[in-house]
This record gives sequence, structure tokens and C-alpha cells, in this order.
Amino acid sequence: MTFTLSGALLTLLVFLPIASAPVCAYAARGNRRGFYAVSAVCAVECAAAVGAAAMAGSANIFGLSFESGGFHGLYAVVAAYAFLTSAVFSVEYFAHYKNHARYAFFYMLTFGAVEGVFLSVDLGTTFVFFEIVSFASFVWVLHDESDGAISAAKTYLAVAVFGGMALLGGLLLLYSKYGTLSLTDPAPSDALPYLTGSLLLVGFGAKAGMFPLHIWLPKAHPVAPAPASAILSGVLTKIGVYGIIAVTVRFYSGDAAWGAALMTIGCITLLLGAFLALLSADIKRTLACSSMSQIGFIMTGIAAVSILGEGGAMAAAGVVLYMLNHTMMKLILFSIAGVVHMDLHKLDLNSIRGWGRGRWGMAALFAWGGAGLAGVPGTCGYIAKTLIHEAITESAESVPLAGVVEWLFLFGGGCTLAYMIKLFVVLFVEKPEIAHEKRRAGAFTAAALTMAALPTAAAGVPALAGRIASLGWEFAGAPAGSRFHDVGFFRWGCLSGAVITASIGIAVYFLFVRTVTRKRGEYRDPLPAWADLERSVYVPAIKALTRAGGAVARLFGENVVTSRVCKYGFAAAKTVCAAASSALDAAVYALRSTVLRASDGKNVRRPKRRFPILHAIYRERRTDNFSYSLIITALGVCVILIFIFIAPYV
Repeated sequence: MTFTLSGALLTLLVFLPIASAPVCAYAARGNRRGFYAVSAVCAVECAAAVGAAAMAGSANIFGLSFESGGFHGLYAVVAAYAFLTSAVFSVEYFAHYKNHARYAFFYMLTFGAVEGVFLSVDLGTTFVFFEIVSFASFVWVLHDESDGAISAAKTYLAVAVFGGMALLGGLLLLYSKYGTLSLTDPAPSDALPYLTGSLLLVGFGAKAGMFPLHIWLPKAHPVAPAPASAILSGVLTKIGVYGIIAVTVRFYSGDAAWGAALMTIGCITLLLGAFLALLSADIKRTLACSSMSQIGFIMTGIAAVSILGEGGAMAAAGVVLYMLNHTMMKLILFSIAGVVHMDLHKLDLNSIRGWGRGRWGMAALFAWGGAGLAGVPGTCGYIAKTLIHEAITESAESVPLAGVVEWLFLFGGGCTLAYMIKLFVVLFVEKPEIAHEKRRAGAFTAAALTMAALPTAAAGVPALAGRIASLGWEFAGAPAGSRFHDVGFFRWGCLSGAVITASIGIAVYFLFVRTVTRKRGEYRDPLPAWADLERSVYVPAIKALTRAGGAVARLFGENVVTSRVCKYGFAAAKTVCAAASSALDAAVYALRSTVLRASDGKNVRRPKRRFPILHAIYRERRTDNFSYSLIITALGVCVILIFIFIAPYV
């Protein structure tokens, strides 16, 4: 393992946040000033990311492979900038919040793991950090420890573990076929079986919020702190997209069947997410469902890359720009939602109505964020959507389905505009029933919002957008040596799509939002309880599988030989586990009786719960064996994988 300057920067990018997590947690104990330390580390990371991207180096650390060129470097910079922006906002957001130390610890742990995913050039490396991200960010969802937060955290954990197991199965099949997981080796000549690709798609799609594994998104975002929601939506979903791009470009470039399947899933995701956002009566839930819809748009772009193959440079550029646009726009929108929560401690649309009347700066920023998501001309979102729209049109020559997708794409864009108009009108136009106290945003909040808005303003210029896209589009499927061509973004052929989208959006707002989701001046979510996919499909399915497993076990139990084998096998395993547990207890007792013995029994203090999350997990062990088993299973897999990677070097 040789160290170069670029290798040192890559090591710093991945492991500095993880190493600094205990220090940041200690600095943040009961004091928001600890987020100064978090912001400082994020600033160092941002500078290191820029340096690493400029050098475009590579490194192999304990069998973990990293690279900072092209897309890897671009999104390492974007992720670092997003974490820095969120950390700056956290200084004021956590002034009257709780559990500072715990949030700071897992924030930095997640940061390092996210950088590890985006810089990885080996799917084994990707998987290790992918799983760390899942369990570190799980604590964000559980942060409030309310009933809603615990329920959302269970859903998030279940989807994360299911996706992780599917991804692991896909990687094992992939390795057994090609003998490598590297993304830098020459592309294999023989096709990857669809079963393997489907497992990989499920694993990465679970984190991206792809249908039908989207169920964690609408539940997790409303209960997580606003700075965490901004990262969950803007950055963490992109590590799933990163994996989908890597699998599609490497193994299914030019595969019309894979592209058609991906395009179908993308359309369902974008339309369902937009529909749920239109119905929502909670600002953060609306933005969460919006994230699901925006991931659907990105997936249609990836599908176009798969269908067009070597001719997919336009789609690849659109995917890269769309990812960047969504990350930064969601930083703006979730930060403003956080300011609303800081002022009113409410998120329901009826309770926050009129909050922003007279706040012209906030109104302008919110309008800019909404315009970027809806693809209004002059924004980066417009350029990205135009490129993907043009690519979908070209795909129709190979896949007739793409002709239908084109109109669904435009309709989904119209729905995006409709629910953003809905939120803007609620916050900045409608009059409140009770006048809200107006508070000026603090310096850190203003700085965070400005930081989030500036990059998107620059990326809205076609020439600059082309330079940005060219940094990462080769990874997204553009052939080497491709050039960004101005497709005439402001000619009528492109503007007509924006006009159609705007017309649909205005019609949906007045004909659907104002009539269906707003009754007698009150916003409500008319979605019936049975329409909840998790409650109506997944939970009954799991219970049915459990009952089926019990029936199979009873069937085998009736066999004398099988039942005795199981009986004595379980007895032997129980004896071994009991002996191991007793040995550990004996070691702990020996330490407590000697070097860790209290000097005076009267002075022994009851241990305080400085880490309530551990108590919460212990409580789950006693009350909910399923969720506790998920935690232990996944942690065990992580330990095994880390051992596999490190063992050859020890």
C-alpha cells in the first residue's frame, strides 16, 4: 500500500469524518457549539474533495479501492458541499433541539461512508460503505424517539436490510460469474443474467427510493431533523442511483429489454411520488414524496442510456445534471421547511399557512427551489429535463414504449409544478388564521440557504452546465471523447416541452389540488388507510410467510429422525452459546472485581443513559424480536465483510 498525495486525500476524505465522529460528539454534548466543530471538519473535507477531484488519483486501502476522477470526484465534491451546508444550518436548528452529541456522531459517520460509496471503484467497497450508511443514517430517523420516529425507523431498517441482503446476493452471483467486482476492469463480453442484475437493482433501488421499495421515504423524512432530511433526500438517495448507474452502464449498455424495464419502473416511481406529494398535507412529507418522484425522472434517464448505448451521451449528461440539481434544490427546500419548524414547531399545511407572508427573501429562495424541481427555463433542472426528454424521444425508435413515456414524463413534470405551487401558496400567499410571529433567520441559516442556492444558479447557464456534466458523464454512459452539444435549449422545440409542462401543472393545481385536497379552506390527505402499501401488502405478506414457515417446521417436526436431529442440534448450539456467554460474563466480572472495582460502594453512581439509542435498541430486543433480529443480522454481515477485507493485511 503506497501513499501518494492523491491517495492521502482519498484516505482523508473517507476516514477523517469517521475518525472525528467521537470528537465532534464530545464537543456537541448538550451544546450546539459542537456543530462549529462539525462544520469545520466538513469544510476541510470540502477542500480535500476539490483537491482530490483535481488530481484524479486512486488508492487501495486494506483492499478497499477508491478513485477521484470523473463522476467519483464530482459527486464527492457535491456530497461534501451538501454536508457542509447542512452542518452550517444545524448550528441554529439544534439550538433548541435535543440529542446534539448523538446526531453529531452519526452525522460524521454517515458523511465518511457516503464519501466511501461515491469514491469506490469496486462494488465490494461500495457494499461495505453502503451498509454503514444505512445503519448510521438509521439513527437520524430514530432521533426524536417518538412513536412516529420509532415506526419510521423500523420501516427504514427493514427496507435497508432487505435491500442489503438482495445486494449481497447479487454481488456474490456477479463475482461467481466474472471473478471480479471492479468497475475499472474491461467490460465483460458476455451478458450478465437478468436475475443477478435484478438483485443488484433491488439492493440499490431500496436506498434510492425506487418503487416498490419507496415506503421508507414518506415516513422517514417528516420525523427526521430538517438538516438530516435534506441529506437523506439530496445525497443518500443518490448512493442508490450511483449503484443503478454503475450496473446499467457496465452490464446493460445497449440492452433494450433492460432499458424498457427500467423505464417502466422509473415512470411508476415518478408518477406515484408526484401523486402522493399532491395529496400530502404536511410540508416535509410533500418534499419526501417529491424526492421519490424526482428519482423516477432520473431512472428514466438511466433507462435511455441503456437503450441508446453508445448514442446515449445526451441522456448521460441529463442524468448527471439532474442528480446535481435535485441535491442542491432539496437542500434549499428542506432548509426552509426546517426554518418553518423552528418558528412554529409544526409542519401541517393548515398550521403553517401564511408563515412567509412578507418574507420576500425566503419566498424568492423557495420559488427558485420549486422552479428547479419543476424544470422552469433558466434553471439547471430545465437543462437536465430537456436533455433526458430528448433522449427519451430518440429511444422511441428502439422501444415503442418510450413514446408513451415521453408524455408521462411531461405530465409528471406538470405535477411537480402543481405541488410546488401548492406549497408556495400555503407558505407565502394565503393568510393565516392566527398571525404568526415573524422572526429573522439567523446568520447561519441565511449562510446555509445562500450556499445551497449559488451552485444551482451557475448550473442554470448551458455553457457551465455542459462543463459540469462533462466531468461525470463518462461514468453515466457517455462514450469516451464525447462532447457536450448545445441542443438549442431556448428554441421552440425545447421550450414547447416546458410550456406543455407548465400548462399541465397549472391545470392540475386548479382542477385537482384546489378541489380534491382542499375542502372548505382546509388541506387534507384524502388517501384511505388501505392504500398504504406497507400496511396493506408488505406486513400481511411477512405474516403469511411466517405462518408458512411455521407450518413447514411443524411438518418436519412430525418426522422422528428430523425432529431428533433438530432437537440435539439446537441443544448443542445452545450449550456452546451458553458457554461463550458465561466466559464473557466471567471476564467482565473479573474486571469489575479488580481494575474496574469501585473504591467505595456508597459512591457508586447509577450509569446515566448518555446513549439513549443503545437503550432503545435494547428495548427493541425485549419487545420486538423482528426489528432486533434485523439489527443484529445486518451488523453481523458488516463485521464479516470488514474481516474479509482486512484479514489478508493483518
